[in-house]
Amino acid sequence: MSVSSPSLLRSTSAFLFIGFLALMAIVAMNFWLGERAQSYFEDAISARDTRIAAVELRNAMQTAEASQRGFLLTGNEIYLAPYQTAKIQAQRHLSALQALLSPSSGSDVTLARLETLLAAKFAELDRTIALKRDKRDDEALAIFRTNSGKALTDEANVFFAGIIGKADDKLTSGVAEQRANAVWVRLVSGIGSLVIVAVVGGAAYGIAGYTRELRTTRDEVNGLNAELEERVATRTRDLAQARDRAEVLVSEVNHRVANSLALVSSLVSLQSKALVDQSAKDALAETQDRIFAISLVHKRLYGSGDVRSVDLSEYLTGLLEHLRTSLRSQGHGVTISFDIAPVELPTDASIDLGVVVTELVTNAFKYAYPQGLGEIRVRLSKLDQRVELLVEDDGVGRADGEPAKGTGVGTRIVNAMCMSLGSKIEYRKRHPGTAALLVFSLKPRGAIADQ
Repeated sequence: MSVSSPSLLRSTSAFLFIGFLALMAIVAMNFWLGERAQSYFEDAISARDTRIAAVELRNAMQTAEASQRGFLLTGNEIYLAPYQTAKIQAQRHLSALQALLSPSSGSDVTLARLETLLAAKFAELDRTIALKRDKRDDEALAIFRTNSGKALTDEANVFFAGIIGKADDKLTSGVAEQRANAVWVRLVSGIGSLVIVAVVGGAAYGIAGYTRELRTTRDEVNGLNAELEERVATRTRDLAQARDRAEVLVSEVNHRVANSLALVSSLVSLQSKALVDQSAKDALAETQDRIFAISLVHKRLYGSGDVRSVDLSEYLTGLLEHLRTSLRSQGHGVTISFDIAPVELPTDASIDLGVVVTELVTNAFKYAYPQGLGEIRVRLSKLDQRVELLVEDDGVGRADGEPAKGTGVGTRIVNAMCMSLGSKIEYRKRHPGTAALLVFSLKPRGAIADQ
């Protein structure tokens, strides 16, 4: 057999398929036997209960009849002691029979007739007992001599015998079926085991031949591997050099982007100093903070070995320190406290988050504390595969439906950045103050699309 020949695969597949069929046959047979055993168990319980109910009903009727005869012969009330008990038991066992025998089995007619017979029998017994108690022995004896009670008992016994016989037949046939099923299970298991052994043997023979050819092929492959390893080593060195050059280029790009953004920030600062309008100066200051938030990411990437992600604890800490210094230099008396969890986020998402933090903190500085004193708290937490950003203050808050203060540019920027993160900013009232909450995935939609 050639290594490239598909005959080994076909033969092995055929062996496995045959073995699978044999195993399924054994499993199916055992499963079927289990189901039949459960069914037999339930039928046996039902047949046993039916037989017991029929026997107990017959015994209760016989006990009641014996009690009645003893009282008629002696007139002693002590003979009637078991009568009422037997009468109650007879009714209870009749109800049990009616519950156990389903109408579908054709027993509804039998049960109806049996119920009529028992009612008539106990009516006769009650009548003769009542006549005896009234000292009307002749009338009681006349009823007794008609043998109507015996006829009712004999007919009832016929029904009892039929019910008991059916229950016994059901138990006997169930045992016979279980024996036959056990024989089939042994037969199928034996044949299936032989088939599985043959399948394993055939598969082992084919694999042994295949293994011998593999050894020969392995020796040939080893010779080719030596040549290939040399080529791979050469190629690996070339790739390592190319990777080093790529990393240098990426680092240089980040460095130049950071320098360019720093230059733009300086130009904005110069332009701000040349203006007289305070609102224009404030707008340029906000723009300068946004530029800084972006440039800070590129500075971190320039000094980092991984350009695909940013450590938020380091990045946001530096950003918030800058905002604290920048805003205080503008005459604000508000303080910033922050708690940033160590979270890694893709580069683009980190830039979006930095801009959002800048806008939220700047907005709180400008509008939360008109008196110029207060605290802004920033917290970044990791929740499984999600990140939660919370910026809150204890200031004047914002009323429902109140339009955005200022130009509204900051609000539009926040909404755009949150959309890039695949989330939406939520503002919550505090007493006092406002809390801005942003929850987004560790892999925002924008970051996933880039990959």
